[in-house]
Parts: sequence; structure tokens; C-alpha cells
Amino acid sequence: MSPNNVQDYLNKGMYGSNQTNPDERRKYLGSLRERIYLTMTIEQVLSNNYIGALKKEIQLHPDNTLLLNGSIDMEYLSPYIQLSNSLKCPFRMISDDNSEKSPIGLVYVAPAAVNVDVVDVSEKYPEPEPDQEKKAPKKKSFFKRFFS
Repeated sequence: MSPNNVQDYLNKGMYGSNQTNPDERRKYLGSLRERIYLTMTIEQVLSNNYIGALKKEIQLHPDNTLLLNGSIDMEYLSPYIQLSNSLKCPFRMISDDNSEKSPIGLVYVAPAAVNVDVVDVSEKYPEPEPDQEKKAPKKKSFFKRFFS
């Protein structure tokens, strides 16, 4: 064995095998950006405003995995787990040091590269603006009803 091979073997034993794109893996809960269909930040997960968007994405691209940030309280993750179970989509809780530092709360990921351009849920599925017609009409004041 050459000295380089011995040193590589020792480094692999002490520090683990080398990873590709470690910063990207830390951000996206252990996955690579090229495999992601949809991401939600922790704030978006806590708000529960995008559950419908996640349901659409799971129905469009079935047989993939939902990664959930384990540092988020289960009270907020339970609607996503129930959705995952109802759509027969496997999910994994990621609870390591990287998940505590990551701004990402949820990732819908494929096992191979899919190269989707827009993965942020707020960009991909913008929240609909409330229509003016749907709002209840303003009531006239007491005096305007009698004097107009």
C-alpha cells in the first residue's frame, strides 16, 4: 500500500467518507438540491398555509419521500404526517445537528435528480390574494340608514 492510500484509509475511518456538497446537504436536511420538488421553511411549516400545495405536489409526483425537520414540535408536524399517511407517501424525521441549524422545515425529495427550477413553496404556489368581492359588504351606519 502506498502512503497516500494508507492516509486516505485512516482519514475515512476517523472522519467518515467524503460527502458531495456538504453545505447543500446541511441546508436541505441531508438531500441534494437537484433531487428536490418542494421545500418549506420552518415558518411556513408552522403557519399550515401550504398544506394544500404540498398535497398537490405529492399527487403530481407520487412515490417520493417527505423529509421533516425533527427540531420542530410534533404539534406542528402532525398535519403533514397525516397528509403523508393518507396519500401513502413515506416520510422521515431528520433529527441531527444539521437539522437544528437548517432554516428548512420540510423537503419533498426524489431518490434521483429531477432538476426543478423553483422549489420554494411560496414561489411555486403563491397564496391567492383575497378578492374584494368575497369580502362582506360594509354595513351602513345607523344614521346613514335613516338619513340617506
